[in-house]
Amino acid sequence: MEAEALSTIGEVHRFTINPKENPWCSTTQAVDLMEETPPGKFDLWFGHPMCTKYSDMPGVDPDEHVDQISRARELADKMADHYVIENKPRAPLKSPTHLKGQMFNLPIAYERAFETSFELRQPPRQITFGSESSQTSPFFYSERSHLWWKTVKGIRGDYPKEHVAKNVLPLAYVDYITRNYLEDMGASQGVRDYSNYDEEMDERRSRSSNRSLNEF
Repeated sequence: MEAEALSTIGEVHRFTINPKENPWCSTTQAVDLMEETPPGKFDLWFGHPMCTKYSDMPGVDPDEHVDQISRARELADKMADHYVIENKPRAPLKSPTHLKGQMFNLPIAYERAFETSFELRQPPRQITFGSESSQTSPFFYSERSHLWWKTVKGIRGDYPKEHVAKNVLPLAYVDYITRNYLEDMGASQGVRDYSNYDEEMDERRSRSSNRSLNEF
């Protein structure tokens, strides 16, 4: 469902085993990614390997589920210049960045881990929206209305309430990831980085004021 956000920075091409039409995707292709590698080369690959193997839900036997993360890395390497792999916090991702609702002032307990090929900065982990106990968990999605979940997750698509609560990445997460991606790509392509502009100007003024008069 991150196609909504990704479509604002470029064309979105979706590959999945059982696709449904998505108005924010330029193309949608039915493909078993565990068996096939779609043709083409893309700027950014955003993958969602099945997370059941790493679920913290009671009654889930990890041995009954296939690990798709290594295959996701293989696909990302073949299909794109950069990638994002999303999964549960306990999944074996490489140097993952963890995002939670509290980091974005969202009243939901929804932690996800992200492995990226570019620098994805870890936001502060402080609580910004009430206490842990005040966060609404997707496991208790029925406590809130369908519209509430869509508003908090920031989506417009017509998806079932349970799916929105449990499976949809919050728009705030996707925006944060794409912003980090664009900033990282901009820096690597020579676009001016203004994040430390004030410090640079202070240093330049200091050097200028310390120069002797005969230099002018």
